[in-house]
Amino acid sequence: MGRAVVDSLLNDKTTDWAVRILTRDPESARAQAMKARAGERLEFVVGDLEDGSGLDDAMKGAYGAFANTNFWAAGEKSVTRERTHGLRALEAAKRADVELFVHSSLDAAANLSDGAVPVPHYDAKASVEHEIDWRRSDEFFRQDDDGWYSNNTAVLVTEPYIENFQSIFLPEAGTLSDGREGLIFRGPLAGDAPWPMVALDDIGAFAQIMFSDPGKWGGRTLRIGSDAPTLPEAVSTFEKVTGIPAEYAAPSDADFLASDLPNAHDVLNNFLFYRHGHAHPRDYDALRSIHPGLRSFETWLRETGWRGDAGDVQKDAISGD
Repeated sequence: MGRAVVDSLLNDKTTDWAVRILTRDPESARAQAMKARAGERLEFVVGDLEDGSGLDDAMKGAYGAFANTNFWAAGEKSVTRERTHGLRALEAAKRADVELFVHSSLDAAANLSDGAVPVPHYDAKASVEHEIDWRRSDEFFRQDDDGWYSNNTAVLVTEPYIENFQSIFLPEAGTLSDGREGLIFRGPLAGDAPWPMVALDDIGAFAQIMFSDPGKWGGRTLRIGSDAPTLPEAVSTFEKVTGIPAEYAAPSDADFLASDLPNAHDVLNNFLFYRHGHAHPRDYDALRSIHPGLRSFETWLRETGWRGDAGDVQKDAISGD
């Protein structure tokens, strides 16, 4: 997600943004590839949300800040740990008095499902969103706030990446139920349950839109997404666009939990959250009025030319790499 935000800012034709990235390793292949594209408009500050190192240096003199915390990267994965990371970024931005701080969040699964389907990597980010809501409130303002939280924080609530099909939900080659050779898509959702998605580049575009108009977006929360087909519909669209035979074959929950996917329990709850219709609804037409280029799954397929091959999506995340 960070790469998509950086690319959207650097490709913005209306503003000559310079971008500073907080990173644990500025010599990594990802960091160096971004530097090669951006040149002098991009700089790195070495730091880590785990101990807060580098945060104040990264925020100093910055116009804005975008924070997407990584539940999976924490050595001891927990909602509390990721919440601490998010609050560290928020408070550092407040100390630096940045014009617009954008927190990347996800639906509050535990709240929306009345506790039935907690999704830790969703709930951790949502807990920071809830903290921002509290600090924006009249009650907090009356206590000791100077209005920064109410006027200078934005929340961007995203959905699963379309690009997850290239990584953690990569289809497998095999024989389909009709005897054809093709690709089999798996995921314990349910045939009639929608799977909401958004492309990484569209997340970047919405962040750039926010930074371009802080007076409009400061103090606001925007819930984004672009498409919500059922998985059989998505697979049918894939076959239509690519011409590659494909089908959706849902594993049982027990089989999914027994798979070799790290953190399978959390990922299963991610599917259950959508299977049972707990997600906060999105207004895709309204979102396209803000960002006319918002990609549907079909548009993304045609634009990227994806044909079922693996892609470099998560930095370390669920794969554990």
